[in-house]
Amino acid sequence: MKRSEDEILHRLYLGIRERRLPQDVALDIVELGADGWLNAVGTRDLYAMARYQRARQLLVTENGPAVWTGPVGSSMPSAWRHHPGLARAYEAAKTAVDAVALIAGRPAPAVADSADPASLHLWLGSALTLLVLPGEEPWPARRTMPRRPAPMKSWTGETHYRLPKPSGARGDRGGHADARDRMDAATRRVRLPGVSVRTYRRAVRAVLHLQQRTEVLAAERDREASVAFGKARLAYLVAEEDFVACPATAAFTAYYVSRLNMRTLFTSGRQARPMDTLAEQLLAAALAAPTCRPWVLASVLTRWSVLDRLDDAQCGRLMGLYYEQLAASARALRRSYDVRRDPTHMIVRAGDDSSTWNVATRAFNQARTGWLNLTRGLGYDDVIEVSCPGKVPALVAADVAAWHRLEGRDQHADVQVWADLPLPWDVVLGDDTCGAELVRQACRRHGVDPEATGWTQPYRQGLTELPTPARDLVHGVTVSSSLLAGVLRQVGVFSGQARSR
Repeated sequence: MKRSEDEILHRLYLGIRERRLPQDVALDIVELGADGWLNAVGTRDLYAMARYQRARQLLVTENGPAVWTGPVGSSMPSAWRHHPGLARAYEAAKTAVDAVALIAGRPAPAVADSADPASLHLWLGSALTLLVLPGEEPWPARRTMPRRPAPMKSWTGETHYRLPKPSGARGDRGGHADARDRMDAATRRVRLPGVSVRTYRRAVRAVLHLQQRTEVLAAERDREASVAFGKARLAYLVAEEDFVACPATAAFTAYYVSRLNMRTLFTSGRQARPMDTLAEQLLAAALAAPTCRPWVLASVLTRWSVLDRLDDAQCGRLMGLYYEQLAASARALRRSYDVRRDPTHMIVRAGDDSSTWNVATRAFNQARTGWLNLTRGLGYDDVIEVSCPGKVPALVAADVAAWHRLEGRDQHADVQVWADLPLPWDVVLGDDTCGAELVRQACRRHGVDPEATGWTQPYRQGLTELPTPARDLVHGVTVSSSLLAGVLRQVGVFSGQARSR
């Protein structure tokens, strides 16, 4: 059944918040009539992508012709992981605090959103004041430093290395209130008349537990923002009415986001770049359309040809959004960084949370590129001369690093440059300074061109890829069948955790 244009555009809009395959998006773009906007080369590339996907969707029945069975499933998840919030912990704390407030005749704290850390922090401030508890940061519910193997003596006197046990189930205090933080009986009778010691202590435990959990939730929200932005830029902020107002803009945005969301391939070479020849054709068609929505395009692509279509107010707002994301990624990097690490050796070690680090570095570097594009485009070169945070390298898996050494290659030269500069998150968060001239000096010491490699100028993709369908991957390894990929993923193949029979 042929779908209407509104239905196709709505499906494309939903897809920019998912991880749709480029070939799936190509099918929708064909149905949208994009061949009328593209030249012969672009039309050929578009139909080649669509034919590949339709070939997977054809099912030959025993007594009839081939029929289309709809989108082909993938072994990989199509949605991002999202923390559900702290509904249970908040309700427990709210019930306990409301009981204290009712008995003592005090106003109860205003209702909070259990999925929003900022709202919970406001509620906690009122609850801590009511219970006469200190408002400083709680002891961490998670260990802030990576656990490292430590030397230990066995009963035979031999030395061996193992991970030390954590000091508490939820940090050094075990997640409970220190007795010194609570009021004594005499003070409690004056400040909270009529409140029993059991009711008071129950509220204290619940509130301090929620306070710890809220810090974890805030860190998760930063991580989620880094994941979403590192892959799809600001696509999650695009309003549907702006997206569907121009079919050509919608087609490019949906296809480019699907290219951005492609999984990482396990290889010793470079990864596929998001911009391919089909995306270039769709972008040109979107910019030429009379109903073009440059704000939608700029949310995922900060080329100057796109930014030139925005007014100063829109550019300023976009620059603020990019810097907010830069700060969120900087906070995630600061929490993940091990101060004992040798910055010239960015290879995964035991105890490293490489997933969180690499997600945050991808988002930080992408936000930094967008911010540099906007700053240069608005003519604020003097800002970059004063404050130019460096790039942050990803942590390389030990097997990939060994693969590089076998091929006669060492770590990327950018690692040496980053090690010579102040920590980028300290620069972004205002705890240190780093000007563009300092970056240029570090680049010259290590034979790196600061302009061409994106240190003091926005990074530019050096080549345009040819359109290729995304394949099913199991930990970066291509598997031809999505059914087989699901089985291999379930049993842990390619992850080093395969189940033994």
